[in-house]
Amino acid sequence: MRISPFAYACFLLPCGVIVVCYLVSTHLGQVAVCFPFYSGCASISAAARQEPAIHIFRMVMLPMTTVFAGFWVVCRVWLLQWDIKRLQANAVGILGVVGAVFLVLYVVFLGTEGRIYDLLRRFGTTVYFGCTGIAQLIVAVSLSEQRKRLPAFFGTMILPLFLFISVSMLILGIVYIPAANFFTAHNVENIIEWNFAFLMHINFALVWILWRRQGLRLSLAPGTSSP
Repeated sequence: MRISPFAYACFLLPCGVIVVCYLVSTHLGQVAVCFPFYSGCASISAAARQEPAIHIFRMVMLPMTTVFAGFWVVCRVWLLQWDIKRLQANAVGILGVVGAVFLVLYVVFLGTEGRIYDLLRRFGTTVYFGCTGIAQLIVAVSLSEQRKRLPAFFGTMILPLFLFISVSMLILGIVYIPAANFFTAHNVENIIEWNFAFLMHINFALVWILWRRQGLRLSLAPGTSSP
């Protein structure tokens, strides 16, 4: 079984469902029409919070939590094949799976009312984005240590972009902390959220390119557990 669809699904489906939910919500007048990556007129949550968008969002994203977890489990095994240190590979697997678990928390409580539910949503999305972003950064740094062994197209073209995006996400994550507390009136928090999510899913697309070019497969035969 090819493993590249795991990465492709992690890129395409979340991006697609957010676009659909945002278009549905703007069509119904539930959120403002704008270019949210620049103006931040609405958060990602606002785009998917009300009916019918929330049903579309849950229908896609709840199953996606399992796909995300599966991706990171496979990614850990893949990194070990590149002689990446076991500590780094394990950290990637653990962080990725933890992020996927907390995404469930966010999706389930999205659209609910009450301070406790709001806290759970914020906690879920913060841990999801944080763990996933850190896991991607570890992958980028780990692969850079094995640059000479990587396929030429990836080492010279894709990996630098992967590193740049991962570091950019780290910077956005750091900036988000003061932005969420001091600049919410200027929609800075929403702008950071949209751009962070976009960059994070682009990284999944970059991994998909590498896995697809390598033609990696997951073997379920007895005695084998690596792609």
